[in-house]
Amino acid sequence: MGAISGLVSLLSLITIATVNIEDKAPQFINETQWIKGKAPVFEKSITIVELWKTSCGVCKEQIPHLTSLQKTYGDRISIVALNTEPIDVLKQFMKEHGDEIGYTVGHVSKDVVSRFIEGKQSIPYSYIIDKKGILLWKGHPATIDDVLGRILAGSFDVKKSMTITSLENALIEAMGTNQVTSISRAVKDLLSFDPGNAKALEVGIDIAKYNKDPDYLKEIFDKVPLAGLSTSNADKFAVMLISDSDPAYRYPDAALKFADYALKKEPENSGYINTYARLLYSRGDLENAVIWQKKALKLDPNNKTYKDNLNYYLSIKTPGAGNQKK
Repeated sequence: MGAISGLVSLLSLITIATVNIEDKAPQFINETQWIKGKAPVFEKSITIVELWKTSCGVCKEQIPHLTSLQKTYGDRISIVALNTEPIDVLKQFMKEHGDEIGYTVGHVSKDVVSRFIEGKQSIPYSYIIDKKGILLWKGHPATIDDVLGRILAGSFDVKKSMTITSLENALIEAMGTNQVTSISRAVKDLLSFDPGNAKALEVGIDIAKYNKDPDYLKEIFDKVPLAGLSTSNADKFAVMLISDSDPAYRYPDAALKFADYALKKEPENSGYINTYARLLYSRGDLENAVIWQKKALKLDPNNKTYKDNLNYYLSIKTPGAGNQKK
């Protein structure tokens, strides 16, 4: 299956949770030892609960993502990461990496976690809880951005979300079969109902590459509506469409559409500006790529990636400079 099978590692992390959408969220606050931050107050903000472990590589990959969400939305959300490992292990991890985590961390028993998730523990897994303590959404934290944006904008439809979850689970099951026909059908069903579904679009790119059909990639991304699209997903799509090592599976025109949308919504977001600079570079507009990369670095002067990108663009502009591949 090649590229398609590579996505199983992400999608197979999801398991069936005991608590259902529209249920009252499980109790955990009074049984948690808070290692960093304070207990959330449901009435004051949207609460995101993440189950994780320090020994989980994918969990650690989500730390910058969740930290960015907490920084972006501020006191409108409260991210709470719950961990069941021996407390000395958790405390040692926090001693070494606590500064990288910009949200609340708590230690709980396996009994508490069992109220959220059933069977063999599969992580990371996240839950969004509203101000009344009702569960609105559950899933992998890598896919949380779009739904969180809609919840905060007041445009979230619980019933539609439940249907999407069902279709996403069908895609997960299809991925487990490793059969292109089944996976393609599941992607089609999901995109027919939710054209901007990030998970389906990511798998769709691999389907296009597997079938050697770059037009399929253009077809599915042309149907993504901007209305209601979260800026984080717009930025993600832009990056996806300019990053492939094979130019046949890049789509810079659509990437520009998504990058423009994200920047118009959040013009001071350094990450989106960095993406825009990459897009300009990929389109051959090196002069403006430098200008925009400098804007990103001005907003986040300690960001090593931004510095490296700027130095690379400048090296290309300098005659005789080494143009190592990015």
